[in-house]
Amino acid sequence: MILIFDFFETLLNTRSMDFNRGLRELWQEHYREKCSFQEIRAYGEELYGYMQELHRQGREFPFVKEELPRYAERYGGEPLAMTAQEEARFLLQCNEMESMPGIPEALAEFEKLGIPMYVLSNSGFTGAALSLVLERFGIGRFFERVWSSADFGRVKPCRELFEMALEEALADNPWEDRKDILYVGDTYSTDVAGARGADLDVIWMNPRAEDVGDERVHILKSPGQLAGTVRELQREACGSLLEMT
Repeated sequence: MILIFDFFETLLNTRSMDFNRGLRELWQEHYREKCSFQEIRAYGEELYGYMQELHRQGREFPFVKEELPRYAERYGGEPLAMTAQEEARFLLQCNEMESMPGIPEALAEFEKLGIPMYVLSNSGFTGAALSLVLERFGIGRFFERVWSSADFGRVKPCRELFEMALEEALADNPWEDRKDILYVGDTYSTDVAGARGADLDVIWMNPRAEDVGDERVHILKSPGQLAGTVRELQREACGSLLEMT
């Protein structure tokens, strides 16, 4: 078995999100003499609308690679370069987050069971930055790799994004098969639809317990059910293997 997780609202819960918290510090450090904060905030809202349009087209708007250069073009100066550490810090300024209830304990159990774990996220921030955020919450060590749409250029439910992740995960674990991979996410339109489009079984974190009529979509009302569900699916897989032999 291989587990691939979504990031936001699956591993980490966002208590509040305000891009302007990070943007204000960016403005104070680099653009205070070039424009007012009201001006750069309005431009940030314009770029947010542009990002939403790109997402509707299935494309990503990477923060460091594409968004930061636009502030330099608008207000002058060289495009800002950010290390993964600086990018992670900016993300944490914008988002007040916490681990989802029961997730650290479940990840620790999966590690003991020897289950390889990965993260596949829609995010304008790079996989390196997301990895550092996970480390900040004490769960980064559980994951072999973190893939982000910011690095790939396309967003879930893009089939090619899933296929890239699957190819790398299976290369890391050549004894496993695609049918042994479970995707865990919270959003139907990106996580469930994307994973099913790649022919994966899905654990859907869905407190409303909506039935989608697909036996390969396993619905959880709370993250606390995750460990038990994975154990049960692992037992079923082992039982099926024994029947085949």
